[in-house]
Amino acid sequence: MGAVVEIEAGRLQRLSGFLESVTPILALQLARAVEIDRLRGGPLPHDRILEALRPRLREASQRLDRTFTPRRLVCSAFEDLLVDSRLRKQRGRIVRSSIAPVWAWLTRDLAPAETEPALDAIREKLMNGGPDFAGAEIDVFQRTAAEAILKAIPAFDTRDLRAADAVRALGPDVAADAYDMARMMEMAGEVRALQRMLPRPMHAISDDDIARIRAVFERLTQSHPDGASYIPFFVLARLDKPWEALRLAGALSRKLDDVVLSRTDVGAIGETLLSDLEDCVERLSKVRKDELNAAYALAQVSSFANISTGIVRELGIKRDGVWGRRLMQVRGGMSDQMERLIGRAPKDIAVTLPTARRGGFGLSAKRRMPDLMRTLDPVKAAKAIEMAKLIAGSRPHGTAGAFAGLLKQVDAQVSKSLRSYTHDLADEVHGLPAHGQASAAKFVDQAVALTAVLDGNAEADTLRRRVQAALILAEPPGEMVA
Repeated sequence: MGAVVEIEAGRLQRLSGFLESVTPILALQLARAVEIDRLRGGPLPHDRILEALRPRLREASQRLDRTFTPRRLVCSAFEDLLVDSRLRKQRGRIVRSSIAPVWAWLTRDLAPAETEPALDAIREKLMNGGPDFAGAEIDVFQRTAAEAILKAIPAFDTRDLRAADAVRALGPDVAADAYDMARMMEMAGEVRALQRMLPRPMHAISDDDIARIRAVFERLTQSHPDGASYIPFFVLARLDKPWEALRLAGALSRKLDDVVLSRTDVGAIGETLLSDLEDCVERLSKVRKDELNAAYALAQVSSFANISTGIVRELGIKRDGVWGRRLMQVRGGMSDQMERLIGRAPKDIAVTLPTARRGGFGLSAKRRMPDLMRTLDPVKAAKAIEMAKLIAGSRPHGTAGAFAGLLKQVDAQVSKSLRSYTHDLADEVHGLPAHGQASAAKFVDQAVALTAVLDGNAEADTLRRRVQAALILAEPPGEMVA
């Protein structure tokens, strides 16, 4: 193996900056070259380069053949459990960034005498024949790695004193990831069979799928009893509708009551889904109102609603059950966060649609009309649009998210304010002097944008045409637009 080239921090930072700016296709080509260099024992800082390229690699819309490396082939046993990020460690979810430190710890510190010859055997097969000829050598490495890791980390709970050295070396979360990796690697043969058997993604899970998965699961309960409970997590990662994994868990344990299922090993899948709901709420809690990103917030709301509805549909959860009580609590958290984000939306949106009293005496003096001569704050205007997007996008999810009452009230107030404003907008534009039209255009654009979000593009186009017609009529005959 060649020595890794040492690059000073400044140059490495500049290199990372360059690599992060390349196109996805170029990133794939560079990654392939780097992996070939690593396979040959080259001196490049492979992990640093690949880490910098990773965001672009994920963006690639087409897949060039990535070079098979020993690490990639070994990690294929748990690739379905990999996630890009997480808020907390979850059983059956391995954050991608844990691979490098676990690999280094395994091959350099934990079991170098056992893993180095196994890696050399894989490399030789890859160089001479390709991945199809390295199956036996990969199996040897996976068994060796799993045995070494499970000896150092004998339980998922890394508070176990027997795992103290591993936790000091890796940290508790990465050590728990290493345990998950080992459990998948020790049953890699059965995992490969499942990978060939089940498509990715799975648009739905059928009774035939469940029967085939159960056959594998029952074999594993005999050969790898501690690893068998990872099969639902494997399937979960492949499902378009993750809550369908609960149906599988129920079938594997033959228990469909949430109180009983939650006490089984495969019931951990329900804990993961409830944890996903809690993560949605936590991510929303970190969204600042003055920096609202509606698309990001809606992703959390939509995910929460879909998972919440799916859990209830699959299990018919009871309010007094273990999961039922937890679900009620997390739904309350979602309601609180939505109230924090949109509770003041009627006022925050109305401030970008200012009005003034018009008319003489009596009842006519109480009528408020659009005031188009003020200055529109662009920051407040942008914030109002984001709030409107969050309100409109949340409409299908209010019931499942436990904020339907709040949303209905806020939505009604905002819509009433907007329609009252746009009802008289064309008349106000028609009566403006020429020097006031530039100022008015900003409010017109704001009203049109809000209408598009809340009422649809057709209503927005109608409003725009009405205002344009009013502007044409307001111009002197010699200046009329054809």
